[in-house]
Amino acid sequence: MPIELKPVAEALTEICAALQPVDTQNVSFKEAANRILAEHIAADYDHPPAAVSAMDGYAVQTGGTPLVAGSQFTVVGEAAAGHLFTKPINGKQTVRIFTGGHVPEGADAVILQEDVSLHENIVTLNEAAKPGQFIRPAGLDFQAGQIVLKSGTALGARQMALAALCGHAETLIVRRKPLVAILSSGDELVPPGTPPAPGQLVNSNSTFLAHAVQLAGGEAVNLGIVPDQPGALTQCLNTGQNIQKQPFDLILTTGGASVGRHDHIVSDLTEADPSALSFWKIAMRPGKPLISGAVDGIPLIGLPGNPVSTAVCALVFLRPAIAHMTGDRRTGPRPVDSVFTVPLGADLDANDHRQDYIRASLKDNANGQIVFPAPRQDSSMLSVLASSNALIVRPPHDPAKNAGDMVNVLQIPALL
Repeated sequence: MPIELKPVAEALTEICAALQPVDTQNVSFKEAANRILAEHIAADYDHPPAAVSAMDGYAVQTGGTPLVAGSQFTVVGEAAAGHLFTKPINGKQTVRIFTGGHVPEGADAVILQEDVSLHENIVTLNEAAKPGQFIRPAGLDFQAGQIVLKSGTALGARQMALAALCGHAETLIVRRKPLVAILSSGDELVPPGTPPAPGQLVNSNSTFLAHAVQLAGGEAVNLGIVPDQPGALTQCLNTGQNIQKQPFDLILTTGGASVGRHDHIVSDLTEADPSALSFWKIAMRPGKPLISGAVDGIPLIGLPGNPVSTAVCALVFLRPAIAHMTGDRRTGPRPVDSVFTVPLGADLDANDHRQDYIRASLKDNANGQIVFPAPRQDSSMLSVLASSNALIVRPPHDPAKNAGDMVNVLQIPALL
């Protein structure tokens, strides 16, 4: 009787459930960039701090009544950004004002400079004007005490600018970067930069995973290549852990996850503690031999050895896992959160019992976007993945699709 494979969504839920949130750090403002905020940020003051002009023009007093064309005012001063006009004005006066300038006391509207005629110091309205027009009230953007950035926010350039603007430009409390150990299993592997001899392969997976961990907000520690020998996993991890000043938060392995007599990841996990293996094998292509377990209480995700399988599994499982540890609110607990639908550019055969992730090219056309599956889908072909920018996600037993049918697409991040 065939073994029932765990569905992808269920596997991701179990992986995330086994992970603990990392602790927090108080870091300098500069160091906080691209980190995950661990506490809400409230504004220290109103912004803008007072009513300011939204345009270049003339500040006037309407008294709450619309002004008609032909109304005239005497220019009594000027208010530019950073330069206040400190006297109140009456209904017969106006102040030349520039964008960002504080609206003088008594003024309740700004007339655009192109909507007036100026003769000496007399301004005449060429257009009608409404009370309140072109004025940004105090606190329009945010008010003192208002939560402007929530815990779990990724601190990109926009969020850092907002934090600085609202009075938090010295230190910020963020989540620590999860420490992720990476090791590759296989006698056939050699490090990148080493020309492979007959029977050998360059270990590209460690390069990919280190970069993927960094992009997801973690800190990668490459423990190198372990031989296809029983106990090698535990020995390598113990050696690596002794070097680190803090324990690993997550362990990633590649290779050794299948059923061959040289594959020892599962046996190494279960030898001392059978309960250390949470699950093995999922209903996914590529990526069927995925492993979830723990070594001495540290969660482990065992990825297949084929480069494309490793990469697709990292997109589906690793990014949400790190987001779960850091509290990143951008990434939900299920991969479908990032899926959208577009028309298919070529026919596809019916799918089998596994959820399929087809390497594809998402392109713009006159009607929006269209997605083309790559002609070859071999899980060893890293060149196909590198030239793809999307994955077509097909559920188990999905019927055959024709060009033009709508399909689910998971976009591959540009730098992944």
